[in-house]
Amino acid sequence: MCGFYCATSRGREVSADEYIAQFEHVMDAVDLGDYPIVSIYNDGNIFNEREMPVAAIEKICSYIDDYRTIKKVVVESRIDYSPDEHVAKMKKALNGRQLEVAFGFESANAQVMNLCINKGFSANNFDLFHSRMRGMGVLTKPLLLVKPPFLTEGEAIDDILQTISYCISRGIDYVDLEVTTVEKNTVVHELWKNDLYRPPWLWTLVELLQQCRERFGDRAHVYVSPWNYSVESLDWARNCGKCDAGITEAIQRYNSHFDMAEFDGLDCSCREEWHDAVMAGDPRTIPERIREQLAYIRNTRISSL
Repeated sequence: MCGFYCATSRGREVSADEYIAQFEHVMDAVDLGDYPIVSIYNDGNIFNEREMPVAAIEKICSYIDDYRTIKKVVVESRIDYSPDEHVAKMKKALNGRQLEVAFGFESANAQVMNLCINKGFSANNFDLFHSRMRGMGVLTKPLLLVKPPFLTEGEAIDDILQTISYCISRGIDYVDLEVTTVEKNTVVHELWKNDLYRPPWLWTLVELLQQCRERFGDRAHVYVSPWNYSVESLDWARNCGKCDAGITEAIQRYNSHFDMAEFDGLDCSCREEWHDAVMAGDPRTIPERIREQLAYIRNTRISSL
């Protein structure tokens, strides 16, 4: 599903000195004293020592400690690469600042998580992780995937709403929506090439934000992550082309202050087509869809040889 491997070092180890040099470059380019929150994302798992050496984390934290205006630091890691001792060391190195760990939760639905995404852990694993982090005074921020492969548009909306409800029940009131994009060397790319996958409509994102406000009110703050990543995407969230820019800009403004008024008055003739896509069902079970669609891709590739 994820094409981030295309933007990695392809297995070459990134040294502590290289990570530190990257952070120093940012410090030279931007005055971190202007920001109360700093995110340190390595497009991976910061607490996995094979990906980021502890020495790099400690040095970066010492730099952050020079900025008294920084109140919170956000990092990203898989929950199974976040041992308590590593998290505790970083929390201590931040010298009283709030630490928040963002992680790809994607979906609370077991079938979606394991069959559509191949996530490798369960909602129960998340519950244990969240409980551990909370006990250490560390915040957790789930990243939820909008429209994984093999889901219809309507199912994708329902899945996100159910997952946000699940997060709220665990005392989490801030989530990020990560919008599925199409990158090379992924199953999504193969589905997309064969007209078996379309990224979510922009109307779907607007609908999700509006329904979240109606259902959950201030119990849920939902941020839409930009869909421009370190790896080049071939396709991303879109509508008909005529209204895309206006809706994308409205989402960006919404992200700044969570004001739903940004979407007032937005409309386009393509909204009816989007509504039809939302209402279109698929009678097949998810396992049936996966078997049939992957078989179609395999047969198509064989016939083209």
